[in-house]
Amino acid sequence: MQRIRHSTFNDKLLEVSYLESRRIAMAGEAHTIAEKLIKPSILDAVKILLGESESKKPESIPLSNNTVSRRIDHMGIYIKYEVCSRLQKCDFFCLQIDESTDVAGLAVLLAFVRYAYEGDIQEDLLMCKTLPTYTTGEEIFRTLDSFMSENEITWGKCMDVCTDGAKSMTGSVKGVVTRIKQKNPECSSSHCAIHRYQLVAKGMPSELTRVLDDVVKIVNFIKSRPLKSRLFSIICEDMGSLRCNLLLHTAVRWLSRGKVLVRVFELREELLAFFKKDKFSLSCCNMAAVPCLYGRYILQVE
Repeated sequence: MQRIRHSTFNDKLLEVSYLESRRIAMAGEAHTIAEKLIKPSILDAVKILLGESESKKPESIPLSNNTVSRRIDHMGIYIKYEVCSRLQKCDFFCLQIDESTDVAGLAVLLAFVRYAYEGDIQEDLLMCKTLPTYTTGEEIFRTLDSFMSENEITWGKCMDVCTDGAKSMTGSVKGVVTRIKQKNPECSSSHCAIHRYQLVAKGMPSELTRVLDDVVKIVNFIKSRPLKSRLFSIICEDMGSLRCNLLLHTAVRWLSRGKVLVRVFELREELLAFFKKDKFSLSCCNMAAVPCLYGRYILQVE
């Protein structure tokens, strides 16, 4: 009887170890945080709430750096196995592929898959691999095809491929889409909707472009100066604003244009109060035009 209880307790310890490792992976924290912060916090909580005698049980939870890394690897392997097993059993699936260079200069290939499972449409990350050398259509397709072969996923079930407009993806001779259609002639191709929206947003009317440029000048004037940013946050707090910071605009993610305008529109009164005390000239920045043109801008990019 004692042996059965011991086995059950070990199973609970193992379950807690996997749950905490999953939280660490989802939060993107260092694996050492489990042993340095999470486990001591659990011990303190159990000791205060349940007493000294119960506080010794959480000490057996395996949360070392190597253990957390191993748990995360095991969960990753299981998720990969589960997704690949579903693709092997499903009737068809669709792919969305994108290749980009991260902040470290690595060329990363991402592939998302959408498929039918148990009467519902599921969407999962299929693979994330670095391209060690070139980012040509031949190299991208070779990486994809190698992954498909290793996991016994047939191209015959691929019904559609969604990519951006890069030549390596849509080239008529050596593009990835062309090579996939050689494997499965019935496979169709489509252009990523986000990239379509980006192209539409680049063709804005001059009055909307002028408003966006003025808003970017205002945001940069405050965000690029730590003192100005702190003073603006204090004004927002004094006025009881729900938001206390502006958002920076980036040309990479087109959705940030709308987010920047939304935040400026929400803090328009706070901005006017801030600039009444600041030397920044608003002659070139028509703040009064932001509210009336904000709705037209959103309709334009959407």
